[in-house]
Order: sequence, then structure tokens, then C-alpha cells
Amino acid sequence: MSNGSHSVKHLIRQAFVQLMSKKPYLDITVTDIVKEAGVARASFYRNYHSISDVMDDIIQEITSQFTEESISVIMGNDERKWRELLFNLFYRFPQMRLIPPEPNYENAGVWFSRLNFVIQQLENASQANTLNEKYAPVGKMGFVINILKKWMDTGMKESPEEMVNYIMTFISGRE
Repeated sequence: MSNGSHSVKHLIRQAFVQLMSKKPYLDITVTDIVKEAGVARASFYRNYHSISDVMDDIIQEITSQFTEESISVIMGNDERKWRELLFNLFYRFPQMRLIPPEPNYENAGVWFSRLNFVIQQLENASQANTLNEKYAPVGKMGFVINILKKWMDTGMKESPEEMVNYIMTFISGRE
């Protein structure tokens, strides 16, 4: 991939995020995106097949931290590793500015729904053998993602540290 292509993808992704703060996902068109990004329509289609591909690309960036190593953290009981994972989530996700301070709740639901889908795919790829291995990662991350969503929906009034401590009472209490 050339630097120019990377730059165009960045502009398209940035425009898409801006549009998500202004209107519902289903109302966003390729025309809207290319106008907002200041790129040619052909540039959009050189980089993406559809608008959902743009969202998937952004979600892939968000979930890039959920490597197989993260799945082992999610399936395990190591409190220090859990805290690191949670701090990373609660600091990084809001900094990506994918959901504006006053979110369009319909769009926030789309983001988190896609994120949950990716988490389920990661869990499926882990080749779980036991009941706990099969359901615990999705359950724990579903819990974490929904708490993260609620925190963002309510204006992120608590610090990331407070949120991590809160979540850890559930994570460590269930183990």
C-alpha cells in the first residue's frame, strides 16, 4: 500500500467518523463521504467496496489490541493483566473519537454491535474446549463493552481508573 493510498483511506475514515456524529449510519452515502473527505468517488472504491467496509476497517483498528494474547487475558484470572487490558480500553477508545461527546445513540449502537461481533469472532477462533472457555470470554467482554458504552453515553464523568476499579470488582468477584 502506498502512502497516498494510506492517506486517502485515512481521509475517508475520518470523514465517515465525522458524518456519524452528524447523521444516522443508514443515512450516510458514499457521496456524503467523498464530499466530506475531499476525495474522488473512484478513490473511495479503490479502497473500499462499501460504507460497511469503512466501518469494518475502523472496528478492525479498534480491535487490533484483541490479539490471541488478549483472549488469554480475558480467559484468565491474572488481575494485573486484566487491569492493563481495561486501562487500554478506557483510555484508547474515547481518544479515537468515534463517538462524539453527545452521541447519536443509533450510531453508538451500530459501533458497539460491530465491536461485539468482532469479539465473538475472536472467541470462536480461540478453539475453546470447555464451557468456561467457550462462553467466559464473550460474557466478560460483552460486560466490559456494555459498561464502556454506558460510560461514554453518560458523558465519561468517572475517570478511566474509577471504571477499571469498578469492573474489576465483577471480574475478580466471579473468578
